[in-house]
Amino acid sequence: MSKSFTVETLLHHEAALPADLAAKISPERRALWEVERQLWTPRAYISASGSVRGAVLTVGRPHTAYRKIVDVVVVDDSNPGDPVAALAVWATLVDAARDDVPDVDASHPVPLVVHFEEHLQIAPLSQRYRDQLEVLGFSPAPRPVPSIPSTRDGDSSEVAAWTWWRDERPTRLAPYYGQTTEVTCGAVASLMALELLGAKGFDPHSLTENRAAEITFWRKATNLPACEPIALAVEIAKSGGSLLSGLPRVILSTDEPVLLEEFASDEAETMLRTDLQRESLRQAQELGIPIERRWIEVEEIAEFVRAGAQVLLLIDLTELIADPTPHWVLASDVVGDNLIVSDPWVHYPNGETWVDTFALPIPLTGVDLVTRWGDPSYRGVVVLP
Repeated sequence: MSKSFTVETLLHHEAALPADLAAKISPERRALWEVERQLWTPRAYISASGSVRGAVLTVGRPHTAYRKIVDVVVVDDSNPGDPVAALAVWATLVDAARDDVPDVDASHPVPLVVHFEEHLQIAPLSQRYRDQLEVLGFSPAPRPVPSIPSTRDGDSSEVAAWTWWRDERPTRLAPYYGQTTEVTCGAVASLMALELLGAKGFDPHSLTENRAAEITFWRKATNLPACEPIALAVEIAKSGGSLLSGLPRVILSTDEPVLLEEFASDEAETMLRTDLQRESLRQAQELGIPIERRWIEVEEIAEFVRAGAQVLLLIDLTELIADPTPHWVLASDVVGDNLIVSDPWVHYPNGETWVDTFALPIPLTGVDLVTRWGDPSYRGVVVLP
């Protein structure tokens, strides 16, 4: 490991695997480099030493403070090969990716964490390389709950995560579960919050049981198809009341029914969902759930979390993944000026896995940007004490 190696930075629009390296790996692994990731600001490095050449690819959502090492490819053309040089080039690339700080602006803050994504089925690491990750300061992330494909044992997209935190690391992370339908984000965010409190409702081995829990919670809280804040609070109080130190608290900046935008042209559909929300409000009042009709500032959200609460945030996914959709995420910790968020949604078409979303740091400026929905905008959160 005493040799010196050259490292060249490739601009993000050139972040492709060099052809001579691509020719040496499987089609499944090449596909990792060919996915459209422009919004995720892909960056690549190349490194070489004699017959050993390599490249690394990193990405990260905008308005978030993480980078993910997608893949590190190292090829040795010598015969019989030099495993020491290969490991050294690999380590040089990981080190460069770990310390890389892309051009910093409002949508690309300094990375708080770097996640290394290990592709267990198509590019598993040997113990020697895993040991090297630990030397470089990475530690294994907790295994996720069986849910989406990248969390499932033996699935072709199964991945593990190794993490390196620049300064302090979060101490309160919910067991990660990725939503398996397009509409169960609120249910999944709520279930993750209850798991962090000790619910033990997820099965570490059974996808079937976990999906049943996901769908069951959603059916109880849904506004068809979305879950609105008051209905979520009601079901959290009913399902997890014994785990909470008090009743959940809703802070919603409008008195009107919410999440009805897609039904604006259909009076009957709008009335059905309005009636559902009135019933949720009646149940909330019966249970004594506090409901505050005001716009909560992000600094107050952070203070709730610093004090030990978990907060469900109703966000707009437009700025994060270019998908104008209302969505629920869970904030469970604060590191510096970043909320640490578990996002149930994994955007497969652009190469995301659970590694992107299980411990997502979002600066408070980003939280303020995305935690709103509607026109005019309203803000909704549910605070779990």
